[in-house]
Amino acid sequence: MFGKQRKKYYKEILPNLFYFSEGQMLDCNMYIIKDIDENLCLIDAGNGLSLSGLEAAIEELGWDLMKLKKILITHDHLDHIMGLYPLLEKFPANKPQIICHAFTADLLEEGDEKKVVPSGFGITADRFGINVIPLSNIDRKDEGDNVSFGDYSFIVYYTPGHSKGSICYYEPQKKLLFSGDVVFPQGSFGRYDFPGCSLADLKNSIKRIDGLDIETLCAGHMAPVEIGANRQISMSNRNINSSMW
Repeated sequence: MFGKQRKKYYKEILPNLFYFSEGQMLDCNMYIIKDIDENLCLIDAGNGLSLSGLEAAIEELGWDLMKLKKILITHDHLDHIMGLYPLLEKFPANKPQIICHAFTADLLEEGDEKKVVPSGFGITADRFGINVIPLSNIDRKDEGDNVSFGDYSFIVYYTPGHSKGSICYYEPQKKLLFSGDVVFPQGSFGRYDFPGCSLADLKNSIKRIDGLDIETLCAGHMAPVEIGANRQISMSNRNINSSMW
């Protein structure tokens, strides 16, 4: 098994929205929204090994992990969903609700390790100390649906290309986007060479995101863009449509 992560670096990037940096070895950024009653909403779950680092940061912040109520998943890749398994084991009852696209929901409900950890990665769930089992309490979301927590009210955008189950969560009042692995800072964007990927779909998804008014970009990898995210997303749109792709 790979080593577990020490305390994650964290930062409040908007009121009651905190960023927790990704660890090494196929991990992702995580984000937590806190409401007025100290309830928590997690965005993406990481690779499982990094859960200990998230817990250490939560403890330092003085929060109660048992007040986690919702988990928003941006897409179905292992670095974003494997943390669900050890996390949900901590809740013998009143498990947090998982919110994701139907494709991701089907994968999680089926609980087939070969689909959660595809053989092409050359690793197994056991390397991460993960026991893949069927999950429940999942709310399927698609284009135009809404998700609210605390002071944040998101519109769901279906954004395939990097994965079949990719969705973005857009908060128009706060000009905030959780993009998963569709776009990243500095004009970068998600890979499209995995099974289920599509360059054409990814181009279309980025084009649609580029039409939104976004000031803060919270992507699955790299540090968040806290101001002027529109410019960087437009750069991603230009880059993926340039002659080199």
